[in-house]
Amino acid sequence: MTQLATAPTPGAPGLLNPGVRRAARRTLPWRWLLVLVAGAGLFAAVSATLVATHDLLFIPSLLLLGAAVVPATFTTLVTESMASHTLTLARVLTAAVLGGVVGAVLAGLLEFGTRQVLGSLPYLMVGLIEEAAKLAVPVALFAWGRSRGRAMDGLVLGVAAGSGFAALETMGYGFVALLASHGQLEAVDGLLITRALASLGAHAAWTGLAAAAWFGIGSARRRWLGRARFALSFATVVILHTLWDATVAGGFYRWIAAISFLLLVGTATHLYRRTPREDVQMVLRP
Repeated sequence: MTQLATAPTPGAPGLLNPGVRRAARRTLPWRWLLVLVAGAGLFAAVSATLVATHDLLFIPSLLLLGAAVVPATFTTLVTESMASHTLTLARVLTAAVLGGVVGAVLAGLLEFGTRQVLGSLPYLMVGLIEEAAKLAVPVALFAWGRSRGRAMDGLVLGVAAGSGFAALETMGYGFVALLASHGQLEAVDGLLITRALASLGAHAAWTGLAAAAWFGIGSARRRWLGRARFALSFATVVILHTLWDATVAGGFYRWIAAISFLLLVGTATHLYRRTPREDVQMVLRP
């Protein structure tokens, strides 16, 4: 994602000149590390205080930080790495917060209704419902904003929305684990860490892939080809989600996470290489 050579555009050289390359090196992402270190430090401080004081008021802060630090770090990394996107920080934060809340609410209501009708909730229905729910806010931002035809914008917004959804879901699982273990923080800490790391190759990656394909419909050579690409991408993430849920007990989900993460990295690299030279220069201009 940090490769500086871009695809040639009509009338423009295929590679960035040395001055632009030097400027790009100065803008390589690093804020993600600040987010990670600060978030991990706050989590450790809250955890130590909770252990020392046994004050239950610190539990919500512990769950929030434990669930949100890694997704927030990953969203920051993707946002900075995809340097020529056209999104403002406010729009990325909107996708993360609203995408998480709206996605979780829609998914919860639809899963409840499906369970009432079918009597059970097959893994495939869970994958279909949650992946569609997480796309609601990115699609709304696509219709409202000026990002049409910018698959890179879709990938960033999708990762943000998926990360927000993952953070809220992890908080819920952490709370349930705390109740089930009768207040054993060791069980909660292990669950928060496992789910936070797994989210990089789960909700964040899946929504990023689907949203990138949706945003890229307008820039496809043929509109039907763009729609077909989105349908294939959405079907792929639903299948990956289904396999994740079906194999999580056996540990095979780690392979699903690795495949999903590699697909996201490959898509991001492809989109970055296709970025017009003028767009990169515009972003790097002081």
